[in-house]
Amino acid sequence: MYLIRLTLVLAAVALGGCKKLFPDYRTRTSYFRNPVSGSLPDSLLTCVTYNIQLGFRDGQDPWDATQKGGSAAQLDSIARVLSRVKPDIICLQEVPRNRSNSATQDFTEQLAARLHMNYAFGAHAHNEPRGVQPPKGEWGNAILTRFTINSIENHENEYVSKWRRRSILAAEILVGSRPVRVYSLHFDPLPTAAATAATYFQERQDEAQLILGDFNMFEVHELPSTKYADVLNTFSPPFISVDRIYFSVGRFKTRSVDFIPHSVGVSDHPAVYCRLAWQ
Repeated sequence: MYLIRLTLVLAAVALGGCKKLFPDYRTRTSYFRNPVSGSLPDSLLTCVTYNIQLGFRDGQDPWDATQKGGSAAQLDSIARVLSRVKPDIICLQEVPRNRSNSATQDFTEQLAARLHMNYAFGAHAHNEPRGVQPPKGEWGNAILTRFTINSIENHENEYVSKWRRRSILAAEILVGSRPVRVYSLHFDPLPTAAATAATYFQERQDEAQLILGDFNMFEVHELPSTKYADVLNTFSPPFISVDRIYFSVGRFKTRSVDFIPHSVGVSDHPAVYCRLAWQ
């Protein structure tokens, strides 16, 4: 009997040890920090969306375990790109956290420190270069801002498998005395992605909303034009990009929209920015 009990105990310990080797795909890391005091808003709100390709430059392959990204120099390059437009709110996609081929493990924190901003991060799932086991790193979305972040939600929008999961990071940001709901997203190009997200956004349609990200589509018909304005279609001819910005109708008015110069090369995507006025 003693030997049977001892065997069971040892088996339980072994299983516990094995569980620690492999990630729990039911959990996704999400957090926010306010290391800087919230700033007062200007007359215009400058918003940016930028897919940073896991901290790798254009032409590099973040899925190749032999290639290294996320260096201090790359962080500096991304910070320089973003600083050119003096942003108030930045939504980032393909943000690495603890990936094995990233020189910087706390990528969001280091970039926010360079820009003197508050920050939030929300993971899609565990993520590593091809062949790396067990996968301990993650990738996801981030929101950086010079305003105070009140709260966040990391909402799962798409689930195909443990390897194909996408989340939407939502943050309530206090812009002066006005709360604004900001979303950073990166759709897997599935036919249901936009419709599922539109339902989620409209749960809070009475709030001021800013929706930024890599939609992996050039138009998002699922966001009704009576409720959401497409910043890239404000002017003629419209801007063509999968990286897009929307806001809730009646809350803001677009003053300008453009691509940040020299953002392609630092990443494989352009950084898109706009300046909005309150209505």
